[in-house]
Amino acid sequence: MFDTYFPDETRILYQLVHENLNAHPSLHWLSVGLVTFVLLGLLFLHRNWVNRFPAYGYMAAVLFAVALLDILTEIIPLLTVYLIVLGYVLFRSHDENAHIVTASFAIIFLVIEMMTVWHKLIILDVVSQSLLFAWFGWMSSQVRQFYFEVKKLQEKNRHLVAKMNEAQQRLHEFNDELEETYRRDSLTGLYNFGAFQEQVTRSLARLGKNQSYHVICLDLTDFQQVNMREGIDAGNQILVQIARQLKKNLPSFAQLARYDGDQFAVGVMGGQAVLRRCLEVIEWVMENLRSDRTLVHYCIGTATYPQEANCGADLIRLAEQRLSIEQRRLRHEEEERQRHLEKLSAVGQLAAGLAHEIRNPLTSIRGFVQISAAESEAVKKWESIILPEIDRINELLKQFLNLSETRPSRFIRFSLDQLMNDVLSLLQPKSFLMGHELVAHAPSDPVELEADPEQIKQVLINLIQNGLEALSEKGKVEVRWKEFRGRVSIRVQDNGNGIKPEHMSRIFEPFFTTKGEGTGMGLSICHRIIMEHGGQIHVTSQPGRGTTFCIHLPVRQKPKEEPQKKEEKPLAEAETGPQKDVLHERQGVR
Repeated sequence: MFDTYFPDETRILYQLVHENLNAHPSLHWLSVGLVTFVLLGLLFLHRNWVNRFPAYGYMAAVLFAVALLDILTEIIPLLTVYLIVLGYVLFRSHDENAHIVTASFAIIFLVIEMMTVWHKLIILDVVSQSLLFAWFGWMSSQVRQFYFEVKKLQEKNRHLVAKMNEAQQRLHEFNDELEETYRRDSLTGLYNFGAFQEQVTRSLARLGKNQSYHVICLDLTDFQQVNMREGIDAGNQILVQIARQLKKNLPSFAQLARYDGDQFAVGVMGGQAVLRRCLEVIEWVMENLRSDRTLVHYCIGTATYPQEANCGADLIRLAEQRLSIEQRRLRHEEEERQRHLEKLSAVGQLAAGLAHEIRNPLTSIRGFVQISAAESEAVKKWESIILPEIDRINELLKQFLNLSETRPSRFIRFSLDQLMNDVLSLLQPKSFLMGHELVAHAPSDPVELEADPEQIKQVLINLIQNGLEALSEKGKVEVRWKEFRGRVSIRVQDNGNGIKPEHMSRIFEPFFTTKGEGTGMGLSICHRIIMEHGGQIHVTSQPGRGTTFCIHLPVRQKPKEEPQKKEEKPLAEAETGPQKDVLHERQGVR
């Protein structure tokens, strides 16, 4: 690329370099190589380092390296190198004045040329080369300006594209949030029915072989009563509390939804152990809520895929159908409870009337018989028959009054284990004399209960005595009790003849008995006491195999509403008119 020519005359700069470096050729070319290396290093220096130079510092360093290379190459012209480097420097130092940079390169080049060689056309070369530097500098400046304008436009374009991408991303996020909001319940933040159906369908699609998926429907029965009595805000707080507790205590992989007002649904993948765990959590949450809210009742329906349904819609539909069946069962129990209360009220009125109409004449008859027996031998021989029958009538009246009495329960906290020991110690001799076995299965941990100990003792004695009397030959009565999740369960089981199926629905009715003796009041009194304690009493029996009574009581009594205060009447006054007994029965669902 270099045009070599022979000058007419060498000047001082050429002579200086030629005389000093020709004596050492290797040093000469080593210096040329070193300067070339430095020049290339400057030209390919990273822009971050270029920006660290002061104003025109980078230009000066590159120009110095080019000038030094020009001097060391002696008479070899480097005009092309100057122009290329000039364009490159103008391109990289875009903040510096292009005229100053171009003038600097032109002046250095011309000075070195004039101080190196001299010929006849030197003035023409200077002029033409100056014009060439000016034209090249202008062209480089234009190219540089156009390039950086394009760069700015590209930067603006990238900025606009980034903003557009960000806006699109935010739009997508907003759409996702809007869609998620549409799929969520506004009060509790749980999935609504449509979103729950989608979740169930997706979960079934991911279900592996031999895996199961369960849907649990939870309904708050008679929840409208809460809204009517405590207000809609209080009802909403209950729903939010249930949602938070379920979300907190259920497994993290469970899918939770609320739909249809007071109904919740849970979808969970796993075996029967996972299903039992979820049901225990739901019951624990609801029982804790019921300890503060006596009006909150609930029922549960479940279904399992693939054992009981073929798709997600059928699975949810089956769980809801079972929930409806459970609701109808609870309504039926409530109707039966109301009928039982009406019967108890009728018995209370009858007992008060009997106490007034029969008890006082019996007292007179008893006294007359005793006086007559003392005066007449004819009457005395009937005294042993008449007086026991009068006492039997009095005992019957006493049981009627016990059934209808309205004495408020005295709730205290006591040891159920100690009470059981007292009851069993009291009945062990009777069991021994009857030739039966009375066995207690105490729990490993002590159980404490808040209740009326005398009334609970009365219930236990009645149930155990019934069990002993139901044994026709050498048999066994077993008593178990334990505490689980805030509830105490008591089980009295015998292996006697059992109860006939047609009698099962009537055993808690007043006056109903299958014994040759007895008044049929014992189980009615037991039922009333357990209901007044906020518990439940159930019976199961298989003819020929025995009967089991199950009692479920809350460990801590729920706060009761303030009853209307009535003045207590003395017994004599109570016997002059009908006596009303209003029992408050609270329903619970296991």
